[in-house]
Amino acid sequence: KLDEVITANVFNNSQKEQSNINLEKNYNLKIGLTLLDNTDVNTSTNLILNDIYKNISLSLVKVEENYSLKYQVAKSIEKISNKEYIITLNEDYKLDVDDIVFSIDNIISSGESNMYYNRLNIIDKLDEIGKYKFKATLKEDNPYFIYYLDFPLLDNENKVTGEYTYSSNEEGVTFTKYNSNQDSTIESIKIDNYNTIDEVVDDFVNGNIDLFFATSNNDMQLIGKKDYNVKKYKDGETLFLFGNKNSNVFSRKEVRTALMYSLNRDEIVKNSDNNFIEVIDLPFLYSTIKYKYDVVGAQNIMNSNGWNKNGYGIYEKYESGNYIGATLRLIVNEQDTNKVNIANNIKNMAQNVGINIEIETLSQEVISQRVEAGDYDIVLASVYLNETPNINFLKSYLNINDETNQAFLQVENSSAENLPQNIQNLEYVLSNEVACIGIYARNINLVYQKYILGFDNINYMKIFDNINNIGKIIE
Repeated sequence: KLDEVITANVFNNSQKEQSNINLEKNYNLKIGLTLLDNTDVNTSTNLILNDIYKNISLSLVKVEENYSLKYQVAKSIEKISNKEYIITLNEDYKLDVDDIVFSIDNIISSGESNMYYNRLNIIDKLDEIGKYKFKATLKEDNPYFIYYLDFPLLDNENKVTGEYTYSSNEEGVTFTKYNSNQDSTIESIKIDNYNTIDEVVDDFVNGNIDLFFATSNNDMQLIGKKDYNVKKYKDGETLFLFGNKNSNVFSRKEVRTALMYSLNRDEIVKNSDNNFIEVIDLPFLYSTIKYKYDVVGAQNIMNSNGWNKNGYGIYEKYESGNYIGATLRLIVNEQDTNKVNIANNIKNMAQNVGINIEIETLSQEVISQRVEAGDYDIVLASVYLNETPNINFLKSYLNINDETNQAFLQVENSSAENLPQNIQNLEYVLSNEVACIGIYARNINLVYQKYILGFDNINYMKIFDNINNIGKIIE
């Protein structure tokens, strides 16, 4: 069995084991990227370039893994309403309101290609209350606005970000510390732009770059017999099963729960591309809530709610003089073979517990029309998530009953201080009500040399959060 033959040793030493390791001073970290769309940090859509830029920069707040907020340049945030916020700055960072205005204007002037444009373009006006205090008035209500304050700040006078200067050309991007000292582990971060992944891997194998990013098994196989480290992270692409809250069958909690219990999503992932996708449950990148696979539990919950199997092994229920069958119409894009295969997996697994799935393969245009008209029970949909917990764009799918509606209202009416806690409550309610069923999230491999340290705890899209502790081990 050739797939069991070990072709490389993959190191993954724990931080505890590495606690006594010394790092080289002022190291020049070298990164290989393929087909970088452009090398301007203000307009590039590359997630890696943006992640580095954000993590070497100061920001008003930092979003933590559990959606809690770490205040940085912002000392406090007071929510007056969902359209008005008062922000007081921490004077220790030497950035005033003029610097904040300059930073926001820089992003807005960069246009829609800037990853922060849509978040900050909702600002109607900024009113200075003092040198270190201002009020932000938005164009429309947005209870999640405080999470949008995690954007790179620029010093209005020196036009720099954090402790780094920035330069770029067609060949790549370089971030360089302008006040490096003897305690600095990273002197510069150089990103080289390659035409093909083959060229990237060649330079990695030959030690010319320290890390690169792999998106397929083919990329990994190019490495061959070489020792290296690897870490996975989610890039934001996900697949979810959403339902129609007005569906006579899906609207019943016991059916939603039984369907969720019936799906062995680990098996679905294995049958798709198990190396570069993983199971996800809710449309929050940092959620720790996990659904379970339980065939017996699925049948028990249907039986306890008055459903009985007919002669074909499908649950039905006698109600108001009529029989209701546990049948759900699943619509899926006919041109997406991966989704069609997953739909068939869902059908077979649900059938195993007594729920009938009728698959309708349609064009994307027809699917949109059917969803708009409410002519469906469930739909497989791709969703792109980011590090903010704003899922208002999915609210029409997820707000399925009074319980979910109350949880959304609690978030919308929340103070700035209680918002993270209320978002966690929203996650719990969506899970408890089985408002949706996650299938998978797409993964990318961070592949780095065995002598590089600092990526032990990366996850999701927070790759360079530990930027001040990344470096080369002194042998």
